[in-house]
This record gives sequence, C-alpha cells and structure tokens, in this order.
Amino acid sequence: MDVVSSYSFASLLWHAVQGVPLVVWPQAINGLLTIDDNAGTMRPSSEVENYFARSLGCALLALGAVTVLLTGALPLTSMVETPTDAISPYATATILITTLHHGFSAFYCWAKYNETDQTGFVLGFGGSAALAAFGLWCLLFGGDKARISKRTGADKRTSGFPFSNSEAEKRKKKGL
Repeated sequence: MDVVSSYSFASLLWHAVQGVPLVVWPQAINGLLTIDDNAGTMRPSSEVENYFARSLGCALLALGAVTVLLTGALPLTSMVETPTDAISPYATATILITTLHHGFSAFYCWAKYNETDQTGFVLGFGGSAALAAFGLWCLLFGGDKARISKRTGADKRTSGFPFSNSEAEKRKKKGL
C-alpha cells in the first residue's frame, strides 16, 4: 500500500470515528455538548439539533468515502484496463482539500480547547493535526513516480549544487 492510500484510509477512519456516533446516536452527542452549568443536568436536544448532527455525520462519512475513491486507493475499474502504477488524476486535489479540512478542524479544536478546557477538543486536535501533517507530507513527497528514472531508479529532480558528482562527470568525459 502506498502512502496516498494510507492517508486516504486513515482519513476515512478518522471521519468514521467522528461521523458514526453523530448518525447513530445524535441525542448523546448533543447532550454532552449542551450541559446546563447552573443545574448540572442535560437538557433534551431538539429535532433541529438532531437533524444537524445526523447531517454532519453523513457529510463526514461521505467525505471519507470520496477521499478513498478519488485518490485511487480503491480502484473503480478493473486492473486489466489500467496500469497498476497509474495514479489518479484527482489524488492531489483531493488530498489538498482534505488536508485543509483537517488543518481547519485542528485549529478550531485548539481554539475551543483554550476557551473551554475540555479534553474532547484536545483529542480532536490531535487526530486532525496528525492527519493534516500526514496530508501535507503526502502532497510534498508522496505519490510522485513520474520523476523517478526507470533506468537507474534515482530521482531526476536532484542536483549536485553543493557537491559535484565526480562519477557522472567521468562518464561524460569518456562518452558513456
């Protein structure tokens, strides 16, 4: 499994951890978030709050599924039709959007933690920040096989700026 697929499935897992409780049991999530400070009791959640919780849960699950499909981690065609090393044309854009989502979620969780000192926001920050960093790493270094030499296996983007490659210079002089 390549790095892009690992990121895709990790993002799907994180979205599922957040989305499934919102879809299955929105009253509990709403109850945890709406504790009355004066009496220490939970007020019942309204139908609108349940609707928005379930809607957010479905959106998180859909975002996770679309991430897996558009990055090519789960191929939509048979292996006979496409080469195995072909990368999805939508992978970079999908990783960029989900990385921005995880980054904004991490920032929001950190800001809410500083405001409320609730442990759940620190956990949300940790997961989102880790996936934002992983996504940024995938954008910078992952999934780019086009610049690897088929003959030598070396990266074609490297240069010998501070150090010279004496072996390559010897071969050029000999005409090899």
